[in-house]
Amino acid sequence: MSAVVAAHHLVNFPDWPTGPYSDGDVVLSGRMSREDVGTALASIAQYNNHQQVEQDGPSMLRVLLEAEKIIMSGGLLVRDTRTGVVIEPGCCQGIEDWRDWCGVLDGVHPWLGHSPDPKIEFGDGVVRVWPDDGKTDGPACEVPLAELPVHLAVVRQDLLGFLDLVRGQAPYGMGEELAERLDEHFRISAPL
Repeated sequence: MSAVVAAHHLVNFPDWPTGPYSDGDVVLSGRMSREDVGTALASIAQYNNHQQVEQDGPSMLRVLLEAEKIIMSGGLLVRDTRTGVVIEPGCCQGIEDWRDWCGVLDGVHPWLGHSPDPKIEFGDGVVRVWPDDGKTDGPACEVPLAELPVHLAVVRQDLLGFLDLVRGQAPYGMGEELAERLDEHFRISAPL
């Protein structure tokens, strides 16, 4: 499992580094390059720019500091290394929903987005996820329930690492405040 942000909402900020993404996901972790951190922040800022604030870097990041609620296009990407099946975050899913996966341990279906519509099925000690409800005749991504807490703990550690990079690398002296807001809205540092 990996936390990802969709980079297709990216606008070009010439005064701080972003990666060469045109339409894809950026994996969030403490191992990101400076350009990846810039890309993630630019994507989050652009996605939350509902008022169409002037699109210079400081103004866009200020939107995140002043927003009532921050959301992020992306979510958890799940990859089954045995079958090769990948479940990508669907439309309208975001990192703000990542903890919904904790409910799987209690038999609750997490929100995985739509278009396509992933299908979840609970089996004997495993949860099976197909990328699209209409195509369940192929292999599924299988997550043993006993391993799910470990996967979620790794995701949380990756997100904490991302917050550390935001603190140290966010431009315009906004790092500490941005990290605090992202932590608050994406419920990262709270125990699982």
